[in-house]
Amino acid sequence: MGTEKETLFYFMKRNGLVEEYYPLFSKARIIRAVKEGHHEHAGRSDLAQQVRQVTNVFVDVPKVREYYGDEIAIYFEWMNHFQRWLLIPAFFAILVFTSNTYIFDPSESPMSGLFSILMSIWGTLFLVHWRRHCRGLNITWDDYVKEDDGESLRKEFRGTPYINPVTDEPDTTFSSKQRLPLYLKSFAICFPCWVAICFIIICFLNVTGVIRPDHHGGAFDMPFLSHLADPGALCDPEGNMNMVFGIAQAIVTMILNFKFRDVAIYTSKLENHKTENDFQNSVFIKRFIFEFTDFQLYLFYIGIYQLNLPLLRVNLVSLFMVDEARRIICESLIPYLT
Repeated sequence: MGTEKETLFYFMKRNGLVEEYYPLFSKARIIRAVKEGHHEHAGRSDLAQQVRQVTNVFVDVPKVREYYGDEIAIYFEWMNHFQRWLLIPAFFAILVFTSNTYIFDPSESPMSGLFSILMSIWGTLFLVHWRRHCRGLNITWDDYVKEDDGESLRKEFRGTPYINPVTDEPDTTFSSKQRLPLYLKSFAICFPCWVAICFIIICFLNVTGVIRPDHHGGAFDMPFLSHLADPGALCDPEGNMNMVFGIAQAIVTMILNFKFRDVAIYTSKLENHKTENDFQNSVFIKRFIFEFTDFQLYLFYIGIYQLNLPLLRVNLVSLFMVDEARRIICESLIPYLT
Protein backbone atom coordinates (compact mmCIF):
# COMPACT_ATOMS: atom_id res chain seq x y z
CA MET A 1 0.00 0.00 0.00
CA GLY A 2 1.11 3.56 -0.56
CA THR A 3 1.63 6.20 2.07
CA GLU A 4 -1.22 8.33 3.37
CA LYS A 5 -0.49 11.29 1.08
CA GLU A 6 0.47 9.25 -1.98
CA THR A 7 -1.74 9.73 -5.04
CA LEU A 8 -3.19 6.80 -6.97
CA PHE A 9 -1.18 7.70 -10.08
CA TYR A 10 2.12 7.80 -8.22
CA PHE A 11 1.31 4.50 -6.47
CA MET A 12 0.69 2.89 -9.90
CA LYS A 13 3.89 4.43 -11.31
CA ARG A 14 6.00 3.28 -8.34
CA ASN A 15 4.74 -0.28 -8.76
CA GLY A 16 5.41 -0.38 -12.50
CA LEU A 17 1.75 -0.23 -13.58
CA VAL A 18 2.23 3.13 -15.33
CA GLU A 19 5.44 4.43 -16.89
CA GLU A 20 4.44 7.97 -17.90
CA TYR A 21 1.44 10.05 -18.93
CA TYR A 22 1.04 12.69 -21.61
CA PRO A 23 -1.81 15.08 -22.45
CA LEU A 24 -3.14 14.28 -25.91
CA PHE A 25 -5.35 17.30 -26.53
CA SER A 26 -6.80 20.42 -25.01
CA LYS A 27 -10.16 19.87 -23.34
CA ALA A 28 -10.76 23.60 -23.44
CA ARG A 29 -10.47 23.59 -27.21
CA ILE A 30 -12.90 20.68 -27.58
CA ILE A 31 -15.47 22.36 -25.32
CA ARG A 32 -15.08 25.60 -27.26
CA ALA A 33 -15.42 23.73 -30.56
CA VAL A 34 -18.63 22.03 -29.43
CA LYS A 35 -20.12 25.33 -28.40
CA GLU A 36 -19.15 26.96 -31.71
CA GLY A 37 -20.47 23.99 -33.68
CA HIS A 38 -17.40 23.10 -35.77
CA HIS A 39 -15.08 20.07 -35.94
CA GLU A 40 -12.87 19.96 -32.88
CA HIS A 41 -9.89 18.40 -34.66
CA ALA A 42 -9.61 20.92 -37.48
CA GLY A 43 -6.73 22.76 -35.83
CA ARG A 44 -4.90 19.54 -35.17
CA SER A 45 -5.27 18.59 -38.84
CA ASP A 46 -3.73 21.94 -39.77
CA LEU A 47 -0.84 21.21 -37.40
CA ALA A 48 -0.29 17.74 -38.88
CA GLN A 49 -0.31 19.21 -42.39
CA GLN A 50 2.18 21.87 -41.35
CA VAL A 51 4.57 19.33 -39.79
CA ARG A 52 4.48 17.15 -42.90
CA GLN A 53 5.57 20.01 -45.15
CA VAL A 54 9.24 19.43 -45.98
CA THR A 55 9.85 23.11 -46.63
CA ASN A 56 8.51 24.15 -43.22
CA VAL A 57 11.58 24.46 -40.99
CA PHE A 58 9.94 25.79 -37.81
CA VAL A 59 7.00 24.22 -35.98
CA ASP A 60 3.98 26.25 -34.89
CA VAL A 61 4.61 25.90 -31.14
CA PRO A 62 1.35 27.55 -29.96
CA LYS A 63 -0.64 24.88 -31.80
CA VAL A 64 1.53 22.11 -30.38
CA ARG A 65 1.08 23.53 -26.89
CA GLU A 66 -2.67 23.85 -27.35
CA TYR A 67 -3.17 20.21 -28.26
CA TYR A 68 -0.33 18.34 -26.54
CA GLY A 69 0.46 20.48 -23.53
CA ASP A 70 3.51 22.32 -22.23
CA GLU A 71 5.68 19.23 -21.76
CA ILE A 72 5.67 18.53 -25.50
CA ALA A 73 5.62 22.15 -26.64
CA ILE A 74 8.75 23.11 -24.71
CA TYR A 75 10.77 20.62 -26.80
CA PHE A 76 9.65 22.19 -30.08
CA GLU A 77 10.20 25.67 -28.65
CA TRP A 78 13.78 24.69 -27.86
CA MET A 79 14.29 23.17 -31.32
CA ASN A 80 13.03 26.33 -33.03
CA HIS A 81 15.32 28.44 -30.86
CA PHE A 82 18.28 26.15 -31.51
CA GLN A 83 17.75 26.12 -35.30
CA ARG A 84 17.68 29.91 -35.42
CA TRP A 85 20.93 30.14 -33.48
CA LEU A 86 22.57 27.52 -35.72
CA LEU A 87 22.49 30.04 -38.55
CA ILE A 88 25.39 31.89 -36.88
CA PRO A 89 27.92 28.98 -36.83
CA ALA A 90 26.65 27.87 -40.25
CA PHE A 91 27.68 31.22 -41.72
CA PHE A 92 31.16 31.04 -40.14
CA ALA A 93 31.52 27.38 -41.16
CA ILE A 94 31.05 28.38 -44.80
CA LEU A 95 33.78 31.02 -44.43
CA VAL A 96 36.15 28.52 -42.80
CA PHE A 97 35.48 25.88 -45.45
CA THR A 98 36.05 28.37 -48.25
CA SER A 99 39.30 29.68 -46.74
CA ASN A 100 40.62 26.17 -46.05
CA THR A 101 39.81 25.12 -49.61
CA TYR A 102 41.19 28.06 -51.57
CA ILE A 103 43.56 29.97 -49.25
CA PHE A 104 45.05 27.82 -46.46
CA ASP A 105 46.25 24.25 -46.12
CA PRO A 106 43.57 22.50 -43.98
CA SER A 107 46.21 20.87 -41.74
CA GLU A 108 47.85 24.24 -40.98
CA SER A 109 44.92 26.63 -41.31
CA PRO A 110 44.48 29.14 -38.45
CA MET A 111 40.79 29.37 -39.35
CA SER A 112 40.04 25.98 -37.79
CA GLY A 113 41.33 27.05 -34.39
CA LEU A 114 39.53 30.37 -34.67
CA PHE A 115 36.30 28.56 -35.51
CA SER A 116 36.69 26.38 -32.39
CA ILE A 117 37.07 29.47 -30.21
CA LEU A 118 34.02 31.08 -31.84
CA MET A 119 31.99 27.90 -31.23
CA SER A 120 32.89 27.99 -27.53
CA ILE A 121 31.71 31.59 -27.31
CA TRP A 122 28.61 30.76 -29.34
CA GLY A 123 27.69 27.87 -27.03
CA THR A 124 27.91 30.09 -23.95
CA LEU A 125 25.86 32.87 -25.52
CA PHE A 126 23.26 30.36 -26.70
CA LEU A 127 22.74 29.01 -23.19
CA VAL A 128 22.48 32.52 -21.72
CA HIS A 129 19.97 33.61 -24.35
CA TRP A 130 17.91 30.41 -23.89
CA ARG A 131 17.65 31.08 -20.16
CA ARG A 132 16.46 34.62 -20.90
CA HIS A 133 13.97 33.18 -23.37
CA CYS A 134 12.69 30.82 -20.66
CA ARG A 135 12.08 33.81 -18.40
CA GLY A 136 9.87 35.20 -21.13
CA LEU A 137 8.01 31.91 -21.32
CA ASN A 138 7.35 32.25 -17.59
CA ILE A 139 5.02 35.11 -18.52
CA THR A 140 3.57 33.99 -21.84
CA TRP A 141 3.07 30.38 -20.74
CA ASP A 142 1.46 31.20 -17.38
CA ASP A 143 4.55 30.53 -15.27
CA TYR A 144 5.16 27.11 -16.76
CA VAL A 145 8.95 27.18 -17.17
CA LYS A 146 10.17 27.09 -13.59
CA GLU A 147 13.40 26.04 -12.01
CA ASP A 148 13.41 22.40 -10.98
CA ASP A 149 12.80 21.85 -7.32
CA GLY A 150 15.88 19.79 -6.69
CA GLU A 151 15.11 19.50 -2.98
CA SER A 152 11.73 17.84 -3.54
CA LEU A 153 11.46 14.65 -1.53
CA ARG A 154 11.32 11.34 -3.34
CA LYS A 155 8.37 9.19 -2.39
CA GLU A 156 10.49 6.07 -2.86
CA PHE A 157 12.73 7.19 0.01
CA ARG A 158 12.56 4.99 3.08
CA GLY A 159 14.27 6.04 6.29
CA THR A 160 14.17 5.99 10.05
CA PRO A 161 11.54 8.28 11.66
CA TYR A 162 12.86 10.99 13.96
CA ILE A 163 12.08 14.53 15.13
CA ASN A 164 13.90 17.15 13.09
CA PRO A 165 15.85 19.32 15.60
CA VAL A 166 15.47 22.39 13.37
CA THR A 167 11.75 22.29 12.59
CA ASP A 168 10.58 20.10 15.52
CA GLU A 169 8.53 18.22 12.93
CA PRO A 170 8.46 14.45 12.28
CA ASP A 171 10.97 13.54 9.58
CA THR A 172 12.90 10.57 8.23
CA THR A 173 16.64 10.05 7.99
CA PHE A 174 19.02 7.62 6.32
CA SER A 175 22.63 7.95 7.41
CA SER A 176 25.71 7.66 5.21
CA LYS A 177 26.69 4.55 7.15
CA GLN A 178 23.37 2.94 6.23
CA ARG A 179 23.78 3.97 2.59
CA LEU A 180 27.37 2.69 2.25
CA PRO A 181 26.33 -0.97 1.58
CA LEU A 182 23.92 0.33 -1.08
CA TYR A 183 26.74 2.29 -2.73
CA LEU A 184 28.88 -0.85 -2.74
CA LYS A 185 26.04 -2.82 -4.31
CA SER A 186 25.60 -0.10 -6.92
CA PHE A 187 29.33 -0.14 -7.64
CA ALA A 188 29.29 -3.93 -8.00
CA ILE A 189 26.65 -3.57 -10.73
CA CYS A 190 28.13 -0.58 -12.59
CA PHE A 191 31.83 -1.48 -12.51
CA PRO A 192 31.49 -4.65 -14.67
CA CYS A 193 29.56 -2.54 -17.21
CA TRP A 194 32.43 -0.05 -17.29
CA VAL A 195 35.03 -2.84 -17.69
CA ALA A 196 32.97 -4.34 -20.52
CA ILE A 197 32.79 -1.06 -22.43
CA CYS A 198 36.54 -0.53 -21.97
CA PHE A 199 37.18 -3.98 -23.45
CA ILE A 200 34.87 -3.29 -26.41
CA ILE A 201 36.57 0.06 -27.12
CA ILE A 202 40.03 -1.57 -26.97
CA CYS A 203 38.87 -4.22 -29.45
CA PHE A 204 37.65 -1.54 -31.87
CA LEU A 205 40.88 0.43 -31.46
CA ASN A 206 42.84 -2.68 -32.42
CA VAL A 207 40.66 -3.39 -35.45
CA THR A 208 40.80 0.19 -36.75
CA GLY A 209 44.58 0.39 -36.38
CA VAL A 210 44.72 2.88 -33.51
CA ILE A 211 46.56 0.38 -31.31
CA ARG A 212 49.42 -1.26 -33.20
CA PRO A 213 51.98 -3.86 -32.02
CA ASP A 214 54.89 -1.64 -33.07
CA HIS A 215 53.42 1.71 -31.98
CA HIS A 216 51.31 2.61 -28.93
CA GLY A 217 50.47 -1.02 -28.33
CA GLY A 218 51.68 -2.38 -25.04
CA ALA A 219 49.30 -4.32 -22.82
CA PHE A 220 46.28 -3.32 -24.90
CA ASP A 221 47.54 -4.88 -28.13
CA MET A 222 45.48 -7.83 -29.39
CA PRO A 223 47.45 -9.38 -32.26
CA PHE A 224 44.51 -11.35 -33.69
CA LEU A 225 42.61 -8.06 -34.09
CA SER A 226 45.39 -5.54 -34.77
CA HIS A 227 46.63 -7.61 -37.73
CA LEU A 228 43.33 -6.81 -39.47
CA ALA A 229 44.62 -3.24 -39.82
CA ASP A 230 47.87 -4.26 -41.55
CA PRO A 231 48.51 -2.75 -45.00
CA GLY A 232 46.33 -4.58 -47.51
CA ALA A 233 44.28 -6.34 -44.79
CA LEU A 234 40.52 -6.05 -44.26
CA CYS A 235 40.66 -2.94 -42.06
CA ASP A 236 43.59 -1.16 -43.66
CA PRO A 237 43.35 2.48 -42.48
CA GLU A 238 43.73 3.55 -46.10
CA GLY A 239 40.64 1.58 -47.14
CA ASN A 240 36.90 2.13 -46.77
CA MET A 241 36.33 -0.74 -44.34
CA ASN A 242 38.17 1.18 -41.66
CA MET A 243 35.50 3.86 -41.86
CA VAL A 244 32.81 1.14 -41.71
CA PHE A 245 34.24 -0.23 -38.47
CA GLY A 246 34.51 3.32 -37.11
CA ILE A 247 30.80 3.84 -37.78
CA ALA A 248 30.07 0.42 -36.23
CA GLN A 249 31.95 1.50 -33.11
CA ALA A 250 29.83 4.66 -32.84
CA ILE A 251 26.61 2.64 -33.26
CA VAL A 252 27.64 0.08 -30.64
CA THR A 253 28.59 2.74 -28.11
CA MET A 254 25.28 4.57 -28.60
CA ILE A 255 23.35 1.35 -28.00
CA LEU A 256 25.39 0.58 -24.89
CA ASN A 257 24.89 4.14 -23.59
CA PHE A 258 21.15 3.73 -24.03
CA LYS A 259 21.19 0.43 -22.14
CA PHE A 260 23.42 1.75 -19.36
CA ARG A 261 20.99 4.60 -18.73
CA ASP A 262 18.55 2.04 -17.33
CA VAL A 263 21.33 0.56 -15.20
CA ALA A 264 22.23 3.99 -13.82
CA ILE A 265 18.61 4.73 -12.91
CA TYR A 266 18.14 1.29 -11.34
CA THR A 267 21.29 1.51 -9.19
CA SER A 268 20.48 5.08 -8.14
CA LYS A 269 17.09 3.89 -6.93
CA LEU A 270 18.86 1.21 -4.90
CA GLU A 271 20.85 3.91 -3.11
CA ASN A 272 17.67 5.28 -1.48
CA HIS A 273 18.29 9.00 -2.01
CA LYS A 274 16.03 11.35 -0.09
CA THR A 275 15.82 14.26 -2.54
CA GLU A 276 15.33 14.34 -6.28
CA ASN A 277 18.49 16.42 -6.61
CA ASP A 278 20.64 13.72 -4.98
CA PHE A 279 19.01 11.06 -7.13
CA GLN A 280 19.63 12.95 -10.38
CA ASN A 281 23.23 13.69 -9.37
CA SER A 282 23.84 9.99 -8.80
CA VAL A 283 22.44 9.12 -12.23
CA PHE A 284 24.47 11.91 -13.85
CA ILE A 285 27.79 10.81 -12.29
CA LYS A 286 27.33 7.20 -13.44
CA ARG A 287 26.32 8.17 -16.97
CA PHE A 288 29.07 10.77 -17.28
CA ILE A 289 31.83 8.30 -16.35
CA PHE A 290 30.42 5.61 -18.65
CA GLU A 291 29.73 7.84 -21.66
CA PHE A 292 32.98 9.78 -21.31
CA THR A 293 34.85 6.47 -21.41
CA ASP A 294 33.23 5.10 -24.55
CA PHE A 295 32.61 8.37 -26.41
CA GLN A 296 35.46 10.73 -25.51
CA LEU A 297 38.37 8.98 -23.82
CA TYR A 298 39.68 7.22 -26.93
CA LEU A 299 39.45 10.51 -28.86
CA PHE A 300 41.83 12.07 -26.31
CA TYR A 301 44.04 9.01 -26.73
CA ILE A 302 44.19 9.49 -30.50
CA GLY A 303 44.42 13.27 -30.60
CA ILE A 304 46.58 14.07 -27.56
CA TYR A 305 48.65 10.96 -26.87
CA GLN A 306 49.20 9.75 -30.45
CA LEU A 307 48.82 13.17 -32.12
CA ASN A 308 47.23 11.37 -35.06
CA LEU A 309 45.03 14.14 -36.47
CA PRO A 310 43.93 12.31 -39.67
CA LEU A 311 42.72 9.33 -37.63
CA LEU A 312 41.06 11.66 -35.13
CA ARG A 313 39.24 13.33 -38.02
CA VAL A 314 37.96 9.93 -39.25
CA ASN A 315 36.60 9.03 -35.80
CA LEU A 316 34.96 12.43 -35.34
CA VAL A 317 33.28 12.14 -38.75
CA SER A 318 32.02 8.65 -37.83
CA LEU A 319 30.55 9.91 -34.56
CA PHE A 320 28.94 12.88 -36.28
CA MET A 321 27.41 10.78 -39.06
CA VAL A 322 25.91 8.21 -36.70
CA ASP A 323 24.56 10.80 -34.26
CA GLU A 324 23.11 12.88 -37.09
CA ALA A 325 21.42 9.80 -38.57
CA ARG A 326 19.99 8.93 -35.15
CA ARG A 327 18.60 12.43 -34.71
CA ILE A 328 17.04 12.50 -38.17
CA ILE A 329 15.39 9.10 -37.65
CA CYS A 330 14.17 9.70 -34.09
CA GLU A 331 13.26 13.37 -34.32
CA SER A 332 12.11 13.75 -37.93
CA LEU A 333 11.46 10.49 -39.79
CA ILE A 334 9.54 8.59 -37.09
CA PRO A 335 7.29 11.57 -36.14
CA TYR A 336 6.72 12.23 -39.86
CA LEU A 337 5.63 8.63 -40.55
CA THR A 338 3.50 8.33 -37.44
